[in-house]
Amino acid sequence: MKEKGKIKWTVMSVTVVLFIAMLAAILVNAEKFYDVLNNLVMNNAMWGLGWFSSLVCLGMVIFCIVVMVTPLGKVKLGGPNAKPKFSMMQWFGISLCTGIGAGVVFWGAAEPLIFAMDIPTYTGLESGSDGAVLWSMARCFMQWGLTPYATCVVTGVILAYLILNKGAPFKTSSLLIPLMGKNVVNSKWADAFDAWSAFALTAAVAGGLGYGAMQLSSAVKAFAGIEPSTMIYVAIIVVMFVCYNLSAVSGLRNGITWLSNRNVQLFFIILLFVFLAGPTAYICNLFTESLGAYISDFFAASLNTAPYPDAGMWPQNWDMYWWVDWMAYAPLLGLFMVRCAYGRTLREFVLIEWLLPAVFGIVWFSVFGGTILHAQLWEGVDFLTIYQTEGAEALTLNMFNVLPLATVAKITMLVIITVSLVTQCDSMAVTLAGMCYSDANENTEPPVRLKLFWGTVFAVVAAVFVSLGGIGGVKTIKSFAGIPMCFICLACMMGFVRFILKRPRKVDGSFEPEPEVADAPDNGEPMAPKSKIKFLAKLGW
Repeated sequence: MKEKGKIKWTVMSVTVVLFIAMLAAILVNAEKFYDVLNNLVMNNAMWGLGWFSSLVCLGMVIFCIVVMVTPLGKVKLGGPNAKPKFSMMQWFGISLCTGIGAGVVFWGAAEPLIFAMDIPTYTGLESGSDGAVLWSMARCFMQWGLTPYATCVVTGVILAYLILNKGAPFKTSSLLIPLMGKNVVNSKWADAFDAWSAFALTAAVAGGLGYGAMQLSSAVKAFAGIEPSTMIYVAIIVVMFVCYNLSAVSGLRNGITWLSNRNVQLFFIILLFVFLAGPTAYICNLFTESLGAYISDFFAASLNTAPYPDAGMWPQNWDMYWWVDWMAYAPLLGLFMVRCAYGRTLREFVLIEWLLPAVFGIVWFSVFGGTILHAQLWEGVDFLTIYQTEGAEALTLNMFNVLPLATVAKITMLVIITVSLVTQCDSMAVTLAGMCYSDANENTEPPVRLKLFWGTVFAVVAAVFVSLGGIGGVKTIKSFAGIPMCFICLACMMGFVRFILKRPRKVDGSFEPEPEVADAPDNGEPMAPKSKIKFLAKLGW
């Protein structure tokens, strides 16, 4: 749905000014800039506040569970007459590819190997030992399971309820309504919140795009023999820029939905291939025991801070880094989730946006982690040296060398990596463009020029980060953007809890429909088109 509106220059300009200031500092003295920023963020902020991010994320997991099991889960988004616009499988595909998709393809083989073979001293375990392998897999489940997605689902639940059931504006600052009242959305506080959300998301998406460029550069080396370099990184980012802007311009129901669902099908195909072609029995055994360790130690692992002299700030550089990284995504990814949630209940929202992606992440790490660990520990393939010489970005593609049909599998994985980056970047560009367009709602397609603007910002920032800072620079910038969001998201979650407890209920404890949507008709938007292949259409794609 296209509407006339005005561009919100305030929200856009803050992000641009902040990144121009960073770019100027980098051009003057890149090494000094990253040195100061790293000391400020990793050595001070993460050590001083990382523990807080762990507490907040655990609280968000509990929030998601409460929504699933209480009458709040029965609340229908859009009102009693609202009808869903996406099938469950379409929705899941969008959720997976715009969320953890780009992350799991980068870290799925890397993290299990790194954690097991370079285990922190404070654990008391020997690198490569049985205990180290189990510890490694349980940490991966923690970092890619229930906890990270909870950050975005909490903001998504709040925004979906306020926007679809209370008529709040389609922007992240609607999160402030339970805290400061409905008039806050027209205040300078709202503009400031939207501006920081845009800055944080830009850092997060650009960082993810930088990771992807580094991973794809390893593919260029593998297939063409060209060593990774700044020119290769930039060339890959330019290609990604063209691809995700073409998708963004086509809109949610066409480009993003179509790409996401084709990509999630490839996800399942490559996952099944690695599971069957790899050490299947070992993967199943490792998954089972690791799942037990993850569940039994969930609360202790969630609050792991390792305040010991020999810890080397491991939790701050890994667990807590991921928490604040997801916090940077939380407001805008939560806002994007609203676009798919109309006609669904909050329980369905949490199921599709939180529980199923978490289960997928655990299975993915079990399969890819089990395959690379089996090769390292049982078959004598030295993947650790590959990591030490070529970096984490080289591990996934090299892992396929121990499997049959390695070339075909690598090409399939390259397609998955590319499409995962494209869908994440285009969905966030569309959402940011919508938030920067006055009077936009969840169905509005913002102007193409706004989508292209944010797509350009992502590419430029990613090119600078990855060229001058590498993985360390990317992690530092993403943490810098995400740490303040921990405080903001906690306040918004607590405000919503207080807000929802005041809502009127029926005798059976269920919530009364909100007056704004109690008698409202369906919005009339068409269902997203399904696949023309009958088999896939029957499955919901």
